[in-house]
Amino acid sequence: MVYGYIPMGIGYAALAMKAGFNPFQTVSMSFLVFAGAGQIMAVSMFAQGATLLNIVLTSFVVNFRYFIMNTVVYNKLTENTPKLNVLSAHFVVDESFAIFSLMEKSSIWVYLGVSVIPFCAWVLGAAIGVLVLNALPIIVANSFNISLYALFVAILIPNIKRSKNIAITVIITGILNYLLSFVISHWSLIVATLLGAFIGMYIVDDDEVNIKPKTDEDIQNEIELEAQ
Repeated sequence: MVYGYIPMGIGYAALAMKAGFNPFQTVSMSFLVFAGAGQIMAVSMFAQGATLLNIVLTSFVVNFRYFIMNTVVYNKLTENTPKLNVLSAHFVVDESFAIFSLMEKSSIWVYLGVSVIPFCAWVLGAAIGVLVLNALPIIVANSFNISLYALFVAILIPNIKRSKNIAITVIITGILNYLLSFVISHWSLIVATLLGAFIGMYIVDDDEVNIKPKTDEDIQNEIELEAQ
């Protein structure tokens, strides 16, 4: 996770400083918000002149999944407290949730430990970004701006490959966002996301979303079958 989050943090810093954030604001947002793709999206919208309300609502919709993730985790734990729950909620990311979900028995401290690692890497990446971007050639600094698109591609491709219905939902949402941008401008992303989620409820089956991770035994069986 560290090797993935540091470059992404640098990419975020490139976008934030290009949008007009100063170094302190750039690193502080990573420390206080820690929203990954949500931060990149927020600074991109800020650069395009979106209102604060629009940015907050869009970030809320994009990051709403973390409410569900934390609820799942806290239902699994028995020794957590409200204070620890609030603290861990700030650090949760998709990767730490996935790792924790594969553990049969664990504690809030393990969850915090797993979650703090990407947080530190993300903040470190942002700090590195504000320090080195001004010293890098312009073409190298600008290349970090594609990090948002690379992140979304990395998230979408595995799901699209395993389900054509998910692919259809993504395409429909993209088309809706494009068309609505001519009508409601910066609100198009929020409306398109909600409409896409509503459409996905009817065309994507639960089995296509809730795919269990492969165990070591499953992988070994696949290897044996291929060898035959």
